[in-house]
Amino acid sequence: MTVFAKTAETYNSLKPVQTVRRARRAYVGLHGLAFERAQTRFAQAKAMTETLFADLVVKGEEIEGKAVVVAKDAQDKVEKTYAETAEKVRSAIPTVTLGGQKDVEELEAEVKTLESKLKKMAPKKAAAKKASAKKAAPKKAAPKVEGIVEDKYTSYIADVKGYDADADETVIRKIVNYCGIALASRDGKFVACSDEAERNTVRDSLLIKKFGLKDDQAELDALVMSVCETMSKDRFKNRVTFYYLLAKSEKMLGKF
Repeated sequence: MTVFAKTAETYNSLKPVQTVRRARRAYVGLHGLAFERAQTRFAQAKAMTETLFADLVVKGEEIEGKAVVVAKDAQDKVEKTYAETAEKVRSAIPTVTLGGQKDVEELEAEVKTLESKLKKMAPKKAAAKKASAKKAAPKKAAPKVEGIVEDKYTSYIADVKGYDADADETVIRKIVNYCGIALASRDGKFVACSDEAERNTVRDSLLIKKFGLKDDQAELDALVMSVCETMSKDRFKNRVTFYYLLAKSEKMLGKF
């Protein structure tokens, strides 16, 4: 018969009060047994842990001892190598010093010789520098020549006189000054008669604004086109010449 079957038979044969008491005691006993087993396992685990810790400490001491030995060996080797190297350097120093001292003395002698030569040459160099300074002296600005000042007008005067041999050069210069920086660009230097906007600009800026003409717009356009026809032989119509001829036709040369 199994333990469980015996327990059940015993339980069934008990009176109710006894049954309850025994059941309670059995419950308490169960917990007590579990506690005792837990204590046993804890003690076993603790013992194992302590043993393992002790083993680890021993292993650590062993490794540490080996490390100290290795470090000491390495230090000994370094000290030995350093001592050997230092000895070699010390043994070589006297030779190097003697040779170096000799070289230094020779160099000092050469320097003194060169200094002596330089002192003798100094006056000659100073004279040479003076001569160079005289040669390099800046030239005085050339006096202004009338022809050079007139250069910027020359080409315009020549172009206008191609249409009017008796053209007043003073007026031509004034027209050049009136046009100013516009003559520096290709578009400003020439009048494009084929461009209506360009013709309108000449009409508005010169005939209306500069000369103050109040004729009908069509008549003013006709004046501009008349000069275009006069200068038809020129593919690029010089603006100064164009303005001169237009002003002359309207007797407005005095407006410049």
